[in-house]
Amino acid sequence: MAEPSYSIEHLRPRAERRDSGASRAGSVISIRWHGDTDPNADRAWLVRDLVFETGKGLLAGQWGGGKTFAGLDLSASVMTGLPFAGKRVMRQGGVLFIAPEGAFEIPIRLKGIVQGKLGPDAPERLPFAWIEECPRLLDADAVPQLVTTAKLAAERLAEAFDLPLALIVIDTVAAGAGFMDENSAAEAQRVMNAMEALSHQTGAFVIGIDHFGKAVETGTRGSSAKEAAADVVLAMLANRDEAGNVSNTRMSIRKLRGGRCGYEIPYELEVITVGETYDREPITTCIVNWKADRASAAAVSVVRERWPTSLKVFREAMVAALDEHGVRAWPYGSEAGEVRAVPYQRVRDTFYASYPADGEDAGKRAEAKRKAFNRAVQSATGRDLIGSVELTGVDHLWLKQDAD
Repeated sequence: MAEPSYSIEHLRPRAERRDSGASRAGSVISIRWHGDTDPNADRAWLVRDLVFETGKGLLAGQWGGGKTFAGLDLSASVMTGLPFAGKRVMRQGGVLFIAPEGAFEIPIRLKGIVQGKLGPDAPERLPFAWIEECPRLLDADAVPQLVTTAKLAAERLAEAFDLPLALIVIDTVAAGAGFMDENSAAEAQRVMNAMEALSHQTGAFVIGIDHFGKAVETGTRGSSAKEAAADVVLAMLANRDEAGNVSNTRMSIRKLRGGRCGYEIPYELEVITVGETYDREPITTCIVNWKADRASAAAVSVVRERWPTSLKVFREAMVAALDEHGVRAWPYGSEAGEVRAVPYQRVRDTFYASYPADGEDAGKRAEAKRKAFNRAVQSATGRDLIGSVELTGVDHLWLKQDAD
């Protein structure tokens, strides 16, 4: 029997071909072909380089690290369009907060965000809704129930605020899941599948607030299947002493599917007073203050080994100037990542103040400082340790955090 012959035509889809028997049988799995989509097309983001527009993720941390405060801070950024942790919000929308744990705290914490972060320009009502119970995520009817609730919330958001439902928060995963065995990979996978289905059917990103286990380095409590299935894992980290005092608070981008991860963004939990009790005792809560200005200092520690001794004074001048005079900038365009930049002259003045120069008079010493600064800028630029961007007609310098 002769072997069948093939040509390149067999590799080309034929639009005129009729539906196959499989399509007539019912449901057909969609096939995608290379070349049909633009490989350079940007990912769809809720928060640029941090949270996708849709999908599922975890916001995890130890007790006292501020994970729920961070979840509400993320909600506030999505609702208002203000940056979250120094990152741009790409899709403004409303929030549905599912709170089977600690729901009674939500009004006070929202008031704290309004007073402590949004200020007098805050809207009278935020596009924020919450429910105080969650159908057991392991149950088959959980997703349909939540989708129905989410669509009701989305209708109100569209009507009252002209905004889509962009974010669903589950606080906490353990309280919503109803695990029989928290260490079961099968149960953990079913919960993450439920979150994925909820995102798919509502068009919102679904993030679950989760607990870390006793050993932070091993990740979230229970089965590792949760983190394995997540598109995003943000970890609220802190050092805690025996008395329970928390320090060195920072958010680690533990996982970002297809994106940059492994770096940290420092923050502080600020206690603010939002009112008084009937006994005139203060009512307090916390807000998250992100320390974007510290990112430059953190970058210096990362790239320290790349900086030669000859640039030590310049590096210290950059850090000091960034700390005092740094501003937000987007050197690669408004759609790209944000950096902290400082006017060229501010770095130069700081360098001049700390660089030792010998000379017979002030003019010669000034000339020596000028030449040393110019050499330092050229060397740091050539080593790809700093970048330059023009803002409002003024040259600014910034530290390249990826120069490790």
